[in-house]
Amino acid sequence: MIKVRNILILLLVSVYACTDGTKTSNSSADSNEWKLVILDSIQVDYLTEVREGIFSNGIGLIKTSSNNGLIKFDSLGTILVNKEFPQEGPESVMFLETLIEHKGEYFGTTSFSDMYHFDANLNIKERLKMPFMGEARGGAYNRRNIAVWNEKILLWYPGRNGISPYIDHFYRDYPFLELYDLKTKTSKPVVRTPKTSQYSSDDFFDRPDINFIIENDSLYLTFSNEPLIHVYAMGDSILWKRSIPMNPSDFKLIPGQKTPVTYQEKIKMYEAGIRGIYSDQEHVIVSYHGGIDGDTFVNNDLMERENSPRYPEFLKNYLKIYRHGQGWSNELIIPSKIKIILNIESADKPFYALRNDDFIGEEQDYLTFYKLELMRK
Repeated sequence: MIKVRNILILLLVSVYACTDGTKTSNSSADSNEWKLVILDSIQVDYLTEVREGIFSNGIGLIKTSSNNGLIKFDSLGTILVNKEFPQEGPESVMFLETLIEHKGEYFGTTSFSDMYHFDANLNIKERLKMPFMGEARGGAYNRRNIAVWNEKILLWYPGRNGISPYIDHFYRDYPFLELYDLKTKTSKPVVRTPKTSQYSSDDFFDRPDINFIIENDSLYLTFSNEPLIHVYAMGDSILWKRSIPMNPSDFKLIPGQKTPVTYQEKIKMYEAGIRGIYSDQEHVIVSYHGGIDGDTFVNNDLMERENSPRYPEFLKNYLKIYRHGQGWSNELIIPSKIKIILNIESADKPFYALRNDDFIGEEQDYLTFYKLELMRK
């Protein structure tokens, strides 16, 4: 009778734990298998080519391509601020690139000299002068290459001492980020490529784009055509700690070689690439595409500019989630009708992405953004 009573007590405790909301090993909250769900969509009553944008704390911000401006909107699609900047004079904005929100205000980088600090209404609050002219010459759009940490800005802004990022072995031989102090208005070079990276070797690879995010005083950084996340400890020196292999199933690359990668080699295929990196307290999230192999690329004349809209026919886009203490999730397919992810603030919070109207074959006089969510299976 005592044994039976003990068994009944254990069963009751187990049932109580489940009904009380306590997570069990079978709970979906413990799962590291995810799916991507489109919850809804919003329309912003403005039409422009969107190349740069963010969405954080319930507010979206996009850069317009036609009139040198910024559009601020809410989660219903209502335009809150429509700001057009002159190209000359004290209120001018030129060569604006990556955007980031910080405490309800915004910072934007440029390739050549300034960072812009905008207030909540998108007025220029101040211009932050870099101590040297930048040497970057544009490139990929909507990258994650600026972050705020302890009243300092970490940013991709090469060109210190006139050194170009396009020289051979730039990433092997030089620090490649700048840490700008908002109090002293000074900047210093930081972050070197770790030995775990292909870019620390003597081999040549195609030039990468840089993406990074800061969470819990850790810097998570990627080179776009290398399936690794490099983890650094933030501080005055920003020291490398470890590298995490992404283990993608689909990541087509030009292999390392003993001579620089030529333009002729680059137009024979479309390399895989990491598009963005995001984080919260428990997760690091990476978005990437698998690339297009050489035969498919050449046979369909995808090297021709007029055929670039056909890329989604052959290209797969993915999300993958790294959970601290548990490892990588499954690969999530991003539908081709999604063009640009504005931001992912948390694995447990909805986020927004621009719809690819060219892919779905619809002409509109407004912008559509999907509201998406990552859900555990």
